[in-house]
Amino acid sequence: MVLTPRLRFTGTIESGRDRLEASRFQTEIARSRGRVLSRGRHAPAGAGEGQSAQKELWGSLALDRIASKTISLGVALEPKVLVSKPADDPGWASLGLTPSIELTRGNWLDVVGEVGVTRTKQTDKVNSTEIAPSIGLRFHFLSNLANTYLKERLPKRRLVVRDLLRLEWRHFYYSDDTPDSSSFRLRNRFELLYPFNRPRVTDNGAIYALGDAELFSTAEDLQERFASKQRLRVGGGYRRNYPWRFETLYIWDRSRHAAAEPFTAGNHAVDVRVRRVW
Repeated sequence: MVLTPRLRFTGTIESGRDRLEASRFQTEIARSRGRVLSRGRHAPAGAGEGQSAQKELWGSLALDRIASKTISLGVALEPKVLVSKPADDPGWASLGLTPSIELTRGNWLDVVGEVGVTRTKQTDKVNSTEIAPSIGLRFHFLSNLANTYLKERLPKRRLVVRDLLRLEWRHFYYSDDTPDSSSFRLRNRFELLYPFNRPRVTDNGAIYALGDAELFSTAEDLQERFASKQRLRVGGGYRRNYPWRFETLYIWDRSRHAAAEPFTAGNHAVDVRVRRVW
């Protein structure tokens, strides 16, 4: 997900909910309480830039097996919780499980497949379950080299530059009488990694910086705040040895449910990640 160019960042759960304006949506209030955001949290339409930001704490435990020089298998367990919010918003906590597979094609391209399953419990008793399969391509702009002794792929240069393009299908189930819903969404994430004390981020003992920018987009005008989204992540990591890698990230994002609406105020999260590799 040091991290190698094959690393998967699987954290995909979004956050928050806004209240509908009663004058515009009186007949939709009951159903809007069951609208779940991408990766399982609530947010009806109509939120604007003036909304207060939320603060969240995320975690990730990734268990990966590099089966060969071309195939990797993994599963990630991701708890998330809202720690600060506007007074009239519900609190929530969620738990996601994401099995994944990667197929490496040459030195420049990986094919990535995932199936995310997330359960979100909210304090207003409107809970949700999301199932989100996705398929994508990771492009390595600075080519990889195969390690002849290990199955792990090694970057050719000190700076790692790559881009992950994914198409995901999201299906939501709700705990109240809201009908199930589903949609497609395209995601594109541009990633940078740079080691400070080792020639490569894949060297044992490497301390490195990482950052990325991701765009989420959909052609549908959904009554959902996180249909379209912008996200920035920055942080640092430490590769203790081949089996163990650790990261801490700061995450900022903002969202909107339709192209004609403004983005909401940015939300903030801290993500603590542990990866075990076999």
